[in-house]
Amino acid sequence: MELQNKKRLLNFLKDEYGKRIISGQMDTSWTTNEKMDMIKRIHTDTGKYPAIKGFDFLQLPFNYAPFFGGAEQTQEAVEWWEGKNNGVSLLPENPEIHGIITFCWHWRAGRKKHFYTEKTDFRIPWKNNKLDIESENFKLMIDDMERVAHHLDFLREKDIPVLWRPLHEASGGWFWWGASGPQPYIALWEFMHDYFTNEKKLNNLIWVWSAEDANWFPNPSTVDITGVDLYTENYDSLKQEYEKAFSMAPAKDKITALSENDKIPDPDECKKQDMMWSYFMTWNDMRFKEGETRKDNYWTGEYHNPRAHKEKVYNHPLVITLDKLPDLTNYRAKII
Repeated sequence: MELQNKKRLLNFLKDEYGKRIISGQMDTSWTTNEKMDMIKRIHTDTGKYPAIKGFDFLQLPFNYAPFFGGAEQTQEAVEWWEGKNNGVSLLPENPEIHGIITFCWHWRAGRKKHFYTEKTDFRIPWKNNKLDIESENFKLMIDDMERVAHHLDFLREKDIPVLWRPLHEASGGWFWWGASGPQPYIALWEFMHDYFTNEKKLNNLIWVWSAEDANWFPNPSTVDITGVDLYTENYDSLKQEYEKAFSMAPAKDKITALSENDKIPDPDECKKQDMMWSYFMTWNDMRFKEGETRKDNYWTGEYHNPRAHKEKVYNHPLVITLDKLPDLTNYRAKII
């Protein structure tokens, strides 16, 4: 089945790139939406909703039924595409609005409890300068990818596009998929792209690469968006990081996004310095108490993003919030 909504979303991202910044917020994959509602927190603080909601297959290996682990995230993603949150239509006056979805994957490979390099002995299976496809670890990876593909295919059947950001922050080495260096990483990225695209026919994915080092960049045909995950002390446009991310893509027509952040960049500075990220994706809170100022609360409280800054960003004319999205099921599908 040829899907159109992926093309429409890509066209929208390309049309807006350099003009306006799309707002995004990560969900809490480690608990349910009912217990900790990041979207509600944003609306309480700003009167607006983000255009993008981020999800994570973090819990995938540990619960096989009814949908494998992570079912709640997949179901919430469908709900977000329908313009809803916790069963409630967020913009009942604009029922044609569809929220944008992004998924990452803190991959607990082989049913391991941890994904941090220092806490797991799992590594990319590598032998004779290539992926060791006969190894037990490779078979475990295929099993995991099969599970993720099941979820992504559920979204594909509904023609729901996904900003897909796997194997992130690899060059930092703190996740197992970056512990063996760039060559095994690139091989795994390209294998996953081929497996999902050709074997699993997941033609609803927009591939977001954020390994953050040009030496780790895979075949450009496997990347749609170049991202950078950035935790910083500054609110400005993060010019050096933007230029670094932009320059890493061999094909300069790639979109550049702030694919994970603590502090939200100032849109005025972004415009002034001509550093307009395609979108930002603020990390989630770790504490249940709303409004609590703590270092591990990336939205709520005053530690990373004070209330006045959040209000400015979400009500800024250069920032696209949920209510400013077009109907992504009727946007131009033809690639120009």
